[in-house]
Amino acid sequence: MIAALLTLVFQAFLALPPMNMSRAVVSAATYFSATMLLTPLVTTLGARRPGISAWHWFVVLPMVAVLQCPALSQLSGSHWRSPLDLSGPAVMGVVVVLIMSTGTMLGTSSAGFALLYSSGILLLLAPSTSLGATSLGAAESSVAAGGAMLILAALAVARRNLERRYAQLRAAPTRLERVSVVWELFGSLYGIAWTRRVQDRVNQFATDEKWTVRLTATGLERLDGGTPTDEELQQPMNAYIWVLARFADKTWLKTALNPQNQNSPANRLN
Repeated sequence: MIAALLTLVFQAFLALPPMNMSRAVVSAATYFSATMLLTPLVTTLGARRPGISAWHWFVVLPMVAVLQCPALSQLSGSHWRSPLDLSGPAVMGVVVVLIMSTGTMLGTSSAGFALLYSSGILLLLAPSTSLGATSLGAAESSVAAGGAMLILAALAVARRNLERRYAQLRAAPTRLERVSVVWELFGSLYGIAWTRRVQDRVNQFATDEKWTVRLTATGLERLDGGTPTDEELQQPMNAYIWVLARFADKTWLKTALNPQNQNSPANRLN
């Protein structure tokens, strides 16, 4: 995300009137920042550890390189004299990646973030399309600025969501409630796809070891619908932490899930 935001800042810098950059250069920077803003979303799809480093090298970076090919081909063909005017298939590549990566967040508390973030990328992409290049004209800087504002608004929404979850975690008096908050936090960060996979993995332990509880969309629940006791949670907690440790620090998880640590620094948002 930091790298993506730096490209957005760089684009805004090049678009300033005193820089007097050609439209070709500005459009190239705008398109590059739009594609780079996809990288945090795509990274989340392969976020499980170990393996995230390989995902960066063999999925995220090749994706960025492939998406730049149509733009570089067009710019080199015009000798950097004309702004980007990408065809439908080239733009659809970005749109497909955007839909696949943000779709998993819909239905979670990160839905607002996903919609704002996607809208911001689409606005940044608009001046580079065939329709945008002919109709926006001199207004393309304003359109790109609007896209940047939507990206910042999305980050503000994400920050507010995190603060709310951490406040709930600090206030949760029981282990069961803290499990539910951590589970909701996980879902908001990693989306429905990872939530479902982790849920199935934990419940696989439940079946093999014959627990009286199961991991549901809202947390750990008894098979009969009742509230689990602390004794019933003890064995599932070990598996729950073990599976989530592929995504979060194990020490943080143990601290956050302990009802005696409401005021621990681990439960505060830095």
